[in-house]
Amino acid sequence: MADLEAVLADVSYLMAMEKSRSQPAARASKKIVLPDPSVRSIMQKYLEKTGEIKFEKIFNQRLGFLLLKEFAENISETSTCPQIKFYEAIKEYEKMETAEERLTKAREIYDHHIMVEMLAHSHLKNYTKEALQHVQRNLMKNNVAPDLFEPYVIEICEQLKRDVFTKFIDSDKFTRFCQWKNLELNMQLTMNDFSVHRIIGRGGFGEVYGCRKADTGKMYAMKCLDKKRIKMKQGETLALNERIMLSLVSTGQDCPFIVCMTYAFQTSDKLCFILDLMNGGDLHYHLSQHGVFTESEMMFYASEVILGLEHMHNRSVVYRDLKPANILLDENGHVRVSDLGLACDFSKKKPHASVGTHGYMAPEVLAKGVAYDSSADWFSLGCMLFKLLKGHSPFRQHKTKVQDKNEIDKMTLTQDIDLPDAGFTPECRDLLEGLLKRDVPDRLGCRGRGPLEVKDHPFFRNIDWQTVYLRRMPPPLIPPRGEVNAADAFDIGNFDDDEVKGVKLGESDSELYKNFNITISERWQNEIADTIFEVVNQDADKLESKKKAKQKSKMSVDEKDSDVIVHGYLKKLGGPFTSAWQTKYGKLYPSRLELYPESLSGKPELVFMDQIEDVQAELQTVKGENAIVIKLKDGLKEAKVILTNSDEISLKEWHTSLRTAHRVSSELLQRMGRKAIKIYGVNHDPMLSDAERPGSVTRAFLNRASSLDSGI
Repeated sequence: MADLEAVLADVSYLMAMEKSRSQPAARASKKIVLPDPSVRSIMQKYLEKTGEIKFEKIFNQRLGFLLLKEFAENISETSTCPQIKFYEAIKEYEKMETAEERLTKAREIYDHHIMVEMLAHSHLKNYTKEALQHVQRNLMKNNVAPDLFEPYVIEICEQLKRDVFTKFIDSDKFTRFCQWKNLELNMQLTMNDFSVHRIIGRGGFGEVYGCRKADTGKMYAMKCLDKKRIKMKQGETLALNERIMLSLVSTGQDCPFIVCMTYAFQTSDKLCFILDLMNGGDLHYHLSQHGVFTESEMMFYASEVILGLEHMHNRSVVYRDLKPANILLDENGHVRVSDLGLACDFSKKKPHASVGTHGYMAPEVLAKGVAYDSSADWFSLGCMLFKLLKGHSPFRQHKTKVQDKNEIDKMTLTQDIDLPDAGFTPECRDLLEGLLKRDVPDRLGCRGRGPLEVKDHPFFRNIDWQTVYLRRMPPPLIPPRGEVNAADAFDIGNFDDDEVKGVKLGESDSELYKNFNITISERWQNEIADTIFEVVNQDADKLESKKKAKQKSKMSVDEKDSDVIVHGYLKKLGGPFTSAWQTKYGKLYPSRLELYPESLSGKPELVFMDQIEDVQAELQTVKGENAIVIKLKDGLKEAKVILTNSDEISLKEWHTSLRTAHRVSSELLQRMGRKAIKIYGVNHDPMLSDAERPGSVTRAFLNRASSLDSGI
C-alpha cells in the first residue's frame, strides 16, 4: 500500500508539472479578479506618496511596460509604436549569445530602424547626431558590444517620457496598472492559494514540497518550516535570516543561478517560502550516480555557480555553505545555488561565526573570532570543484569517509593544498590551488577584483560569460524527463510530532514573525505576465464595459474634473441594529462625505464635516475588521459612522484623507468665525433674536445643527 501511495504521489506531481507547461487557461484552478477601476483614485494618491508615478519606475516594471506599450500602440498612427519596437529590438540584441549573432542583429536594427528613418529624413528629428555616429563608427569596425545601442535606449526613453507618459497617466491603461498594483500590494497568501504535491526534501526545521500556484498554474517549491520545531531548537534567528537573505538576492535584477524566492507567508504553525522549483536533483546525487566529472564538465558547473556567487557578493551576501548537495539542477541541466539558511549580510558588519559544512569551510571561518566576508565562498568553491573532479575532499587522500570532523578542520587550518600529481591540466591545477590558498590576500577572488579574478583565470579563457548568463552553454548532464529525480516520499520520511508536543506558541512568537510575509514584486509581475495577464485583462475589459453601460445613466465615477478628494467602494456598518457591513460607493469632498448605495442609484447619505466631532486617530477593530470610526456631534440620529475595506491600502488612504479633510474644515470654520467677529462684532448675527443670540459667533457657527440626508 505504501508503494502504491508513493507511485500515486509521483504521478500527481508529474501531471502537475506537465499541466504547468500548457496554456494559461488550462493551468489556473483559481481565477484572478481585478479590483474595481475606482481603485485608481486611492492608488494614484498612494503611488504619488511613494514616488512611484515616474516614467522610470513604471517603464521598468514588467506590467507597467506592457500597459505603456499597449497605450503607445493605441495612440500611434501605425499599428506599432516605432520607439517601443526599436527599444524591443535593442533588448533582443543585448541578449544575443555571440559576437556574430550581435553583428547580424545590429545590422538588421540599423537597416530597419535607423536607415529607413534617415531615408525619410525623420531620424535626426527624433534622435541626436551623436547617437547615430556612435553606432555607425562601431559598426564600421565590427565592434558589437552588448551596450552598442545604449545612447539610443536613453533617447528612446526620453521621447516616451516626453510624448507618451503624461497621456498614459490620464488613460484607462494607467487605471489598469493601478488595479494590478493594488492586487499585488494587498496580496495575503494562504495554503489555499497552492495545490501542494509530493514531498521532495526535508531539512532541520521542516519539509520541501512541489506545489502549483492556483491562480497562474506556475510550479514552485514550497519550503515549510515548523514554528514549534524552530522554537524547540532555538532557530528563530536562522529562519528570519533566511527570509532576509532570500529577499536580498531575489529583489531587483533576477539571477538565474540562485534558487530565489517569490513569496513568503505564514500559517498559524508554519513559515512558508515559495521558491524556484528545481526538479533535476542535486550535484551530490548526480556525482554518486554519474561518477566524477571531467574538467570540461566541471567547467560548466563552476561557471554557473560563479555567476550565482557574484550575484550574492554584489549584494554583500556571503553564502557560507557551498557544497554539491546545495547545487540543484533544473529539468534542462542548468544549476542554481540553493538554501540560504547560513548566508549572511556583511555590508555593515563582517561575520565571525564558524558555520558551514566540515570539509568546505574556509580557514578564516574555522578560526575563532576572525571576521571574514566573501573570501569564505571562494575557498568553498575550490573544495567543491575538487570533489566534482576527484569524488572526495582535498583534505582526504581517498574517497573513504573520515569520521573525525576535528581532524578535517585541523587539516583545513594548517595544511597547504599542493596538487603536483593529481592528474589535472596546468590551468585546472592553478585554479584549484588559487582558490584553496589558506591566506585570504593570496586567494583567487580576494586580491581586489572579486569575481572578475576568477572569471579571468586561464582555466575559463574559452568561456563567453554572456553565453553562460543566458544559460546557452550546453549542460553535460540532462536529468531524465518524466522522473521526479528526488528520493522516494517514504524514504524522505516525516518528523515525529511527539517531539514538539509540549511546545506552545504565544503572542511573542506572533510578534517575532509579524513582518515575515512578502511578495517580491518583480518576480510576481513576471509570473503574471508569463501566464494569465492577457486573459485577466480581457475578462476585466468585458466586465467593466458592461458595468459602465449600466452606470452611465446613474452617475459618473470619473472625478478628474471635480473637487473630490478620494472615491471608491467601502463598507459601512449599518442595517438592523447596526450589525451588518453594507457596500457603499463613497466620495469624499472638502466639505462632506457622500455614501451611495452599491448600485449607485438613489440619493447618497451625507455627512458634513462640521457634523463630525472626531475621526479617531487609529484604526479600530470592529466585528473582526480594521475600521475607521467617525464620531458625530451630539443631536444627530447616529452617534458614529464606521467604515471598513478589505483593501488595506485603500482603508489607510481613506482614513488619512478623512482626518485631513476634517482638520482642514475645522480650521477653516474657526478662521471664518474669527473673521466674522472682526467685521461684525462678537454678538452680531442679523438672523437671530436677542434671546437666541449666543455669546460667540464662532460657537454658533460650529454648533449649528445640520440634518443628515437619508437618515444618518
